[in-house]
Amino acid sequence: MAAKKPWADLLDGPGKPGSKRTTAADDTKPDVPPTTVHMHTIIGNPENPRTEADYADDDEDFRELKESMKSVGQLQPAVVMSRTAFLAVKPEFADQVGDKQWVVVLGNRRFHAAKQLGWTKFEIRVRDRLGNEDDDKIDEAVVIENIHRKNIPPYKEAVFLQRMLKRHGSQEKVAERIGKSQMYVSNRLALLDLDPELRDAVDTKQLKVKTAERIAKIQDPEQQKVIAAEEIRKAQEPKAPRKRRTTPGGPPVQNPVLNPGTETKASSGGVAAAEAEVTVVAVPEPRTTTTSPTEAIALPWQDGEALMNAAFDRLDAQQRSAFILRYFQRSTGIDAVIADMSGNLTTEARTSLAAILQQVAAGLLKDA
Repeated sequence: MAAKKPWADLLDGPGKPGSKRTTAADDTKPDVPPTTVHMHTIIGNPENPRTEADYADDDEDFRELKESMKSVGQLQPAVVMSRTAFLAVKPEFADQVGDKQWVVVLGNRRFHAAKQLGWTKFEIRVRDRLGNEDDDKIDEAVVIENIHRKNIPPYKEAVFLQRMLKRHGSQEKVAERIGKSQMYVSNRLALLDLDPELRDAVDTKQLKVKTAERIAKIQDPEQQKVIAAEEIRKAQEPKAPRKRRTTPGGPPVQNPVLNPGTETKASSGGVAAAEAEVTVVAVPEPRTTTTSPTEAIALPWQDGEALMNAAFDRLDAQQRSAFILRYFQRSTGIDAVIADMSGNLTTEARTSLAAILQQVAAGLLKDA
């Protein structure tokens, strides 16, 4: 995994080959020193991926930030671009920016906290070069800030990463820019193949990111939706309490070392010369285990779905294969298999299952 870099390195590093901004002095020197401006002249980034919920007191991180700013003030200026520089790169947001003079690129949480605290002034640092035509970094600034401070919604993150990929040409270069691994970038970009109806489900956390990345690799949109609906349903089911494993009852095993026996030692003349306690280590008879596998692990025999989950959780890939093959060996014929797989499925679910089995058949025959 790529090592995390300081933000200054990620945002202020050397420009692309041929960029106007290539000298060390240019890279570290701000366009304009920090300055204080009136709040009514500033607007947050119109393309900010965060939602209003991120700027509410229900969000613990935001609440702590606001309390800190209330106590000690603004410790770090927000990074902004002038209206002219921002709209030169993002003209589609002209109506939203309106007549505001400054657009916040980094520091939207500080900006919203200041507004909620009723501040009239705000400290900013102007960096119009983030919109430099040769090395536009506005999107990178947004991704970097959100990835390393507070998670950006996954699908929206994928959109930003796709823009960066077009600019830099490879996933490896994108990963280096944001301080993540190439695999991280690849998995996020896979979300772009999700059916549009599922994108909000990922960003609102109804669908786990890892699950969504797996579903996105399925080409059929209808099949994507069927599998996603099933995953969401399972996630919403109440979790059954875990059963504690119990040991079958029986008399406790005596520890022969901690509970020694005693023996009276007689003299050679047949008369007891003394009562002497002699430690006798009694070795217990070997015992056979009477606990069966079904007693050690309570299997949900009345719930086929739960039983399959239990089996898959405990079997490796080879044993799972044997498990599935054994089902077909035990079945009495094709009609029986069809009946088992049809079950109580809806017509739509049967169609999706049939499509999956067709792909399985094609895969099995591919290398045959």
